[in-house]
Formats: sequence, structure tokens, C-alpha cells
Amino acid sequence: MSESKSPSTPAPSSPFVLFDESNTPFLILSKDFWLRFDFEEFNDSESIIKAREELRERPKVIANSLKVLRQFLGNEPKLIIPIHDDTFLIRFLRPQKYYAESAFRLIKEYFTAKANADFFLDDISLHSLKQAFVTGVVQVLPERDQNGRRIICLEIGGKWNCTEMSPMELFQATHALATLCSLEPHTQLNGVVYIINCEGQSFAQLSQFTPKLVKDMFDYWQKYSPMRTKSIVIINNMIIFAILFKIIKPFLSPKWGSRIHFLGGNIKELHAQIDAECLPARLGGTCDYEYDGAAFFEFIRYYQTEFDVLNSYGYEENN
Repeated sequence: MSESKSPSTPAPSSPFVLFDESNTPFLILSKDFWLRFDFEEFNDSESIIKAREELRERPKVIANSLKVLRQFLGNEPKLIIPIHDDTFLIRFLRPQKYYAESAFRLIKEYFTAKANADFFLDDISLHSLKQAFVTGVVQVLPERDQNGRRIICLEIGGKWNCTEMSPMELFQATHALATLCSLEPHTQLNGVVYIINCEGQSFAQLSQFTPKLVKDMFDYWQKYSPMRTKSIVIINNMIIFAILFKIIKPFLSPKWGSRIHFLGGNIKELHAQIDAECLPARLGGTCDYEYDGAAFFEFIRYYQTEFDVLNSYGYEENN
């Protein structure tokens, strides 16, 4: 769960962003807490056993699923993706428990949505999303939860100036962080949880969440995201937010409806789902660090190259 011990032999880059011996950037949040994305394949016995039990991940299943998925993708000549890259395809196979047909459907839906410029999956530019990260409206927390899941936090109350940052930019920034997390094998296995904090939210902010926008949001999590989204926890929300959700709920599967939790100000219930030792003090947790948005943006901008590569994939445009 904890990833707070700093890597050895760091090379300085800025007061907050360092590089380890493998030239991987990491962000210093305090003397005890740091953040780093880990794209290395897991090889610990606990993860291997969990992958086998929960995802059917065995050598023969992997090989057969990759073979069948490539056969399906061969019938999509206008879809430009690295079809021979096992790592890329496994990113879509793991959340579908290695069922090739389901993974193929996910890939098609993901890149069809990506081709829609009015949706969240359009090309990712960290520069254009800078405000969302610098202001701390969209964050990934340094600690995984007690189940090894990444925690992504959206601050859509007092931190969010909705006159300067549109809901589209907010969710594009969320998608950017989710994309980085989805490249981590440990996160592919354990999944991600979202905490949406509405503390200090005004009616002007709430009015930004039209039924269509909320539906698009949940469509992303339910249909298009190559991620095991395990839970979406909404705290300090107005009652009307839960009422708005009821309009959208019929469009969700029963499984997805059960993963969305409106807790209001019940922090004890939040801690019943996510251990307090995984959370910062502002969420009632015990992690002692201050989240510096400017430092976080300095850290995340090192990943623009990865986004540029991912941005190049998709369906060819019709001439």
C-alpha cells in the first residue's frame, strides 16, 4: 500500500521533482511521502496470484487472448494502434479479464469516443490542462489504498473556479491522470477509486453539471475507460447532486450503480471504504503532506511524450 520511501540515488531536477537511478521522475511531497508512476510489470507472488484468481491471468490464457484479439483487430484496418505490442493490448485485456471479444469491443468504443472532439478523450495536452493541476482541482494521491488501488481526487468545490476552467477541461485532466495510472500494471490489476469532493460547492458550480455532462462522465467510467474503476465516492455533496444522479442511474448497469456512493459529510463512511492512513488530513486522513499543485504540474509534464504517442493512435479520419 505505502510507496512513501524515497528512491535511492536521486538526481536533482527541481526542488520537488527528482529522478531515480533508472531516470524515472518522482515528486517529493514531504520527507515521508513521494509520488511516482510505476510502469514496470509486477513480479511479486501476491500480485501474480491475484491476477490469476481475479483476471484469469495465466501464460496460456494471455497468449490465446492476444492471438484472438489481434485477429479481431485485423478486421479494423482504419484503426491505427500498435497491434503487435503486447503491453499495449494487455492494458485493454486486463480490465476485461482476458476475454478477447470484450477487449476488442472496449478498444473500438474507446477510440470511437476519442475521435469525438466534444468528448473527454480528445488529444491530451498537459499545457492546456495546466490550471486543473496547478490549482489542485485534479490530483492523484501518493498512497494507494488498502487494496492497492490508485486514488484520484477531484476537488469540484472551493478549489474550482468554473468561470476559468470548464467542466470539459476538468474531466480531460481527470482522463489524463487516469491514462497514466492505466499504464501501471499494478493499477491494471488493482484498479482505481475516485474521490469527488464537493466541499464549498456553489450553485453556479453545480449548474455546470448538466444531465448530458453527467451521463458523459459516467459513460466514460462505465464504457470507455480501460481501467478497473472499483468505486466512485462523492463527499460533501449537496442533496440536489444525488437527485441529479437519479436521472442518470437508469443508464447504468446494476453493477455500476452499486459502485457510486454519495456520502455527504460522512467522513467515517469514507474511511470505511478507504483507510484513513491512505488519505491526507484534509480528507480526515493521517498522511502528513501538503499537495503542491505547481510542483505536481512540474512532475507530470515529464509525461507529455507518453501522451504524444498515445494521441497518435486512433481511427483514420475520412478524407
